[in-house]
Amino acid sequence: MPIDRPPPPPRAKGDQVSLVDSFRRLASWLKEHDAVGLMKSLSPGAKPIQLSKLEQKLGFHVPPGLRALWLMHDGQRRADDCIIGTLHLLPVAWVLNERPATLALLKRVRAEPAELKRSGLTAEEAQSDKWLPVASQGKDCVIVNCTTGRVFAGSDNAPWLRLLASSVPQWLEAYVTAVERDQYGLVLGPDGAFLDLRHDD
Repeated sequence: MPIDRPPPPPRAKGDQVSLVDSFRRLASWLKEHDAVGLMKSLSPGAKPIQLSKLEQKLGFHVPPGLRALWLMHDGQRRADDCIIGTLHLLPVAWVLNERPATLALLKRVRAEPAELKRSGLTAEEAQSDKWLPVASQGKDCVIVNCTTGRVFAGSDNAPWLRLLASSVPQWLEAYVTAVERDQYGLVLGPDGAFLDLRHDD
């Protein structure tokens, strides 16, 4: 007679599984809203050699969650298309050019005790220059600390920096959930498309 065993506990999603699921859900939402072109703006994954070369130039490693994202999609092809709200998902080749703006933002935050306190940065993150941009548009950005893997939103308006998630896969999952809950509205224009955050009146 077989022995009844309790079901095994659910396994935590790996970075790749989580990202695949998030992009699948986002693709489904965009299809429902007649915006499959925005999903098609995503580039195929970067080659591992591209990430190795980036790490050599940086002098530090890309965190696992960000590496998994870039291996799945190497950003977006057109700067006018924004799949992360009003932000353009950056290709690996753009990261070094965008990084000075990231470091300048961190320098501003460090120079203002009130902003530093509000930012949610750990002492290690506040002192670190191991940061990379993931998405940006103008002065707004999403950046990742490469030591902790934590994800922050950056802006020219206060608060200049705020914590979004503990990893890139968690950040993307939370964003897609917000999209599914109609917290964003799709905007299709002649030059591109983006998702605009709805603001409660």
